[in-house]
Amino acid sequence: MNSNEIRQRFLDFFKERGHTILPSASLVPESPNLLFTNAGMNPFVPIFLGKQKCPYVPPRVANSQKCLRAGGKHNDLEEVGYDTYHHTFFEMLGNWSFNDYFKNEAIHWAWELLTEVWKIPKERIYATVYKPAPEEPAEFDEDSFRIWFGLFQKSGLNPLVHIQFGTKKDNFWMMGETGPCGPCSEIHIDLTPEGNSEGTLINKNSPYCIEIWNLVFIQLDAKEDGSFALLPSRHVDTGMGLERVCAIFKGTSYFQKFDAPISNYNTDLFIPLIRKLEDISKISYKGTIPTENTVQDLTIRQDIAFRVIVDHLRAIAFAIADGILPSNLGRGHVLRRLLRRATRFGLILGLNPPFLFELVDPLVQTMGHHYTELIDKQRRIEEVISSEEELFAKTLSHGMAVFEEIKQKMLSENRKEILGKEAFVLYDTYGFPLDLTQLLAKEHGFSVDTKGFEQYMEEQRHRSMVAHEEDIVSLTKTSEFVGYEELEAEAEVVALLSANRAIFDRTPFYAEMGGQVGDKGFVLVNQKRIEVLDTIKSASGAHLHRLAFTDDLKPGSRVFLQVDKERRQNIAAHHTATHLLHWALRKVLGPETLQRGSYVGPDRLRFDFAHPGPLSKEEIRAIEELINEKIELNDPVYWEEEKYEKIKNNPSILQLFGEKYGERVRIVSIGDYSKELCGGTHAKSTSELGYFKILSEYGVSAGIRRIEAACGKALLKFLKTQAQEQDRKWNLLFSKDPSLRKLPKFTESLDFQSLIELFQRRSEEIAELEKDIREREKEKAKKQEESFRLEAKSRVMELQARAEKFGSVPVIFYDCGIKPPSFLPILWNELNKRVEGIAVLSSRWEEKINFFVGISPSLTQKIQAKAVLSKILLPLEGKGGGSATIAQGGCKDKKDLNLNLIFENARKAINEFLG
Repeated sequence: MNSNEIRQRFLDFFKERGHTILPSASLVPESPNLLFTNAGMNPFVPIFLGKQKCPYVPPRVANSQKCLRAGGKHNDLEEVGYDTYHHTFFEMLGNWSFNDYFKNEAIHWAWELLTEVWKIPKERIYATVYKPAPEEPAEFDEDSFRIWFGLFQKSGLNPLVHIQFGTKKDNFWMMGETGPCGPCSEIHIDLTPEGNSEGTLINKNSPYCIEIWNLVFIQLDAKEDGSFALLPSRHVDTGMGLERVCAIFKGTSYFQKFDAPISNYNTDLFIPLIRKLEDISKISYKGTIPTENTVQDLTIRQDIAFRVIVDHLRAIAFAIADGILPSNLGRGHVLRRLLRRATRFGLILGLNPPFLFELVDPLVQTMGHHYTELIDKQRRIEEVISSEEELFAKTLSHGMAVFEEIKQKMLSENRKEILGKEAFVLYDTYGFPLDLTQLLAKEHGFSVDTKGFEQYMEEQRHRSMVAHEEDIVSLTKTSEFVGYEELEAEAEVVALLSANRAIFDRTPFYAEMGGQVGDKGFVLVNQKRIEVLDTIKSASGAHLHRLAFTDDLKPGSRVFLQVDKERRQNIAAHHTATHLLHWALRKVLGPETLQRGSYVGPDRLRFDFAHPGPLSKEEIRAIEELINEKIELNDPVYWEEEKYEKIKNNPSILQLFGEKYGERVRIVSIGDYSKELCGGTHAKSTSELGYFKILSEYGVSAGIRRIEAACGKALLKFLKTQAQEQDRKWNLLFSKDPSLRKLPKFTESLDFQSLIELFQRRSEEIAELEKDIREREKEKAKKQEESFRLEAKSRVMELQARAEKFGSVPVIFYDCGIKPPSFLPILWNELNKRVEGIAVLSSRWEEKINFFVGISPSLTQKIQAKAVLSKILLPLEGKGGGSATIAQGGCKDKKDLNLNLIFENARKAINEFLG
């Protein structure tokens, strides 16, 4: 069974027993006290507390709940990757009874599902029952003990061995200090080779004894005075981790072998992601687990990275699908940490961001069948991840360089602890959160002075308070904004603030507001140019200019201010385009279509609006045509100021819902058809926009759609960049087929309409060529495979005759000469039909020597293919991987490589394994 089948069998089992099957609740919980939905019972808390009546008849439900634990009280983040079973995101299979059935049914059904439906050997099942230690709450759970006793006794097993007792720590569940609570009964599976641990490994963190299911019986009410009373209603709350169930099935070959610890990462929930990551990184996942002495080993560090990346990717993708976006607060902050942590681990695999977004597709293929939101939001998820990776890339490269300097200094000083000040510099200057520094330190065997770090953080908070007081004093002074008409101005420095911020008496720099980004440019003083990095507005309304440095400035200095003209013109064009888009949307979709947010930058615009579903191609085309018609008409764009009281009820002037306006407002009009309250900068006429094109349209949350678009020079730049990508794709296709027709040349001298038509024609041609070549390559590969199979069959008899005997096991060593690596498994497949033994094969192809090890399944108890391959590749510094029966890899084909010597080393290795 794969994960989808296991999940479905669980749900079907309880559906047959009268349960309503519910879809998973969102990862964003209704409870304000939770960051994420972190347990299956979260959505049902109001029913447990009696605040909500159970709406299901009968009052019993089952589902598979998405859970995320990466912040707050329940936080497994630091454990992820260092073992085979901790995760940030996981699925919790569960069934619930709301004052309906209780212990008898819950335990009997659990036993029935595990032993009769899933066929888990009964002798490997152990149950725990609550037995309080002195001064612990409630009484011995005699009911559960009696039920389990009967089940084990009926199966011919000793109940006193298979039932273990637990105290409050493991077998008593409480929602909080007070309120509903009760005993729980855990079900554990014995995975030892002999299956006779007799319960001694329960709750001992052993990979050979895994808790698979927890049955919670909510029957008590914890009072403030420490006493416990029986609840008037009794409930059942059970939870079983899907990842663990899959690992048990896969790791034991459905209870046929118990020769190694199981791993959640060896299941179909993770393998497609790992395979994709192997493909991207060109590194094989070996599945190694660190010990205290091996955490520095490169292979182990790489395996940790594999597990962290695929785990975090699942959490990231599901969170974004549920509407959580990276930010610096709350859930968004946790999501950003996960993204950056995964990106950081990518460096261990030689991967520079962006790369995470490439793992979204295999995740959707694996889990989209059950969680359709992944399919619906795939593009959005990929876009968010990719942009966040790019944002972090610069920070990461600078910070890593500084960390390397710190590391070298530590080595020279022979110390093992990163100083609090060093960790603070990484945080304050390079955006490294403390946990990222701790992660880097752990990899190199270092620790971090967290107390020292907190002291520096406290000092920074104090400085911020001082700076805030300084700002309050300084911001009693104001500055005049002259940037609607001027892009240059003489000015005087009014105040210099912390963090290289300056206030001038007058300024042409627009401060970020209303979705429009702040201006950039230069301050000229004493024949020096100081870069203006950003402009924002303070709470009091002053323009704060963030400068590269302020060393040459002092209050009273006369300066000359210059706004980046081309950047401002692009921003202004996009802001005017935003107003036209708002007007066109209301024309095409209806007057109820209102703005819900925007971003106006030099490269593009983003516009969020209320609408129930995706726009059709026809609607998008109609919107673009309306806007481009107005651009061609060269309509004037003009503005005027008025008292808000005078115009606030004027229906012809659009106002943002919920926006607070001052006493006087600015009305921006385009022709006689668009009027909006707006303080942003705009083009003087619509013709300045050049041409308007929608780049994408997608949903961001329930009932809210987003359009990204560009116009003018920004659109031309976008098209040029995309055309270069088209040329790159065509060159790649041409290298595969030199007879391809040439792509129409992208010519900037064309008008926008013609350019876009040309761009779309080129896109269609490339898609057609890609499809054609893909089909041809598939056919060619099919023919080559058939040719290889015929050739392999013709060699089998000869190779059988050449087989060497290792005891009773035939072993074949054979160099296939100049052959691609794909030939080797085909040859083994034909050999394995005739020979029950071992083959070590090699070939040369494209400056590489390839090796393949094949071992018949009946021999894998003694010898495994991946172990033999590892012995071959280790002295050659090669790479490869595989399983117990087949393994493949290779190394660079050096002139001095002696195949006979390599085969001789393989003989020794095989001899050692076979004894």
